[in-house]
Amino acid sequence: MGTKTTPKASETRGRAAFNSLRERGFFKYIGKNLLLILLVYAMVIFIVFLVGKYLVDFNALFGGILGRLSNSFVILLFFASESFTGMIPVDLFVIWTQKFASPMPWLALLGVLSYAGGVISYGIGKWISTMPRIKAFSERKLVNYMDFVHKWGGAFIVIAALLPFTPFSLVVIAVTLFKYPFRLFLLFALARLVRFVLQGIFFFDLLKVDLWII
Repeated sequence: MGTKTTPKASETRGRAAFNSLRERGFFKYIGKNLLLILLVYAMVIFIVFLVGKYLVDFNALFGGILGRLSNSFVILLFFASESFTGMIPVDLFVIWTQKFASPMPWLALLGVLSYAGGVISYGIGKWISTMPRIKAFSERKLVNYMDFVHKWGGAFIVIAALLPFTPFSLVVIAVTLFKYPFRLFLLFALARLVRFVLQGIFFFDLLKVDLWII
């Protein structure tokens, strides 16, 4: 007979995990990056507002660009970026979804594709692990991410999946080089599924970005 986990024992373990993350600087790291993200967004929004007011008609610009790009091309471009580099800002794809009458299903699709791209990135990391020179080079470049995985484990995967401070695919490769278990990666990376819906709500329900750039 296995022993049952009591609510009190679960609460104790949860509190211990919370204290451990706090002692290792996890919440301080989140706070610093959230502040940086908010400052960057505020600066970009201010610049875009001034440029849109005095120099560029963003409605015409974005309308023309979005009208020329096929949906299939945008989806494939996004999937490729999320699988291999993650260097194309996902904000652009979030803005793209506003061309549709109901953007939420498209935002959800971006989340699914990004999650699938993360699985491909994990496979790329496994391949890199078999190439000693490429592995050594990658470990030097991704050492900070690997340190974060060592310190915070799955919690770092969750915040990397949710927050836009780093390319998710690079984090996944670092996770793989660290030999983090694939099944745990799949679990914690599920946060990626809701990331784009949350960003869409932030952009268009709270900031009303679509009213002045699309």
